[in-house]
Amino acid sequence: MRGLRPFQVSDRGRSNVSGWDISPEGVGSVLTSVGGYVGDEAMTEGLTGQIEDFGKHLQDAAEDAASEPIATALDEFLDHFGPKMWGMVGRTSSAIGGAGEATKAYMNGNLDMAEEAQANVGDISELDL
Repeated sequence: MRGLRPFQVSDRGRSNVSGWDISPEGVGSVLTSVGGYVGDEAMTEGLTGQIEDFGKHLQDAAEDAASEPIATALDEFLDHFGPKMWGMVGRTSSAIGGAGEATKAYMNGNLDMAEEAQANVGDISELDL
């Protein structure tokens, strides 16, 4: 399966998008696969389903602990990491959408739009987990 070959950076710091070797079918296959791992809007599958279940299980554990300090600690844990987990979903969804848009733009011959779409994909370097 072929997807994207790493792009080259010119001496001016801009990516050489025309140096890409893109297989739309390969990109589509990868994006579909990654999207399956992210899950669905109903939060029943993939990461979205796991996060939803995780939150419910922590809340149940907090209630069943019969200990105020443990319940408080579990609630604080969920309050801290819950938004971070949903942030992973948002960033991954952004990356999937950006890769799809960049591929469409490239295949339509709009290299500037492809480069801009790639540049606008959410930055995942600061997940702070």
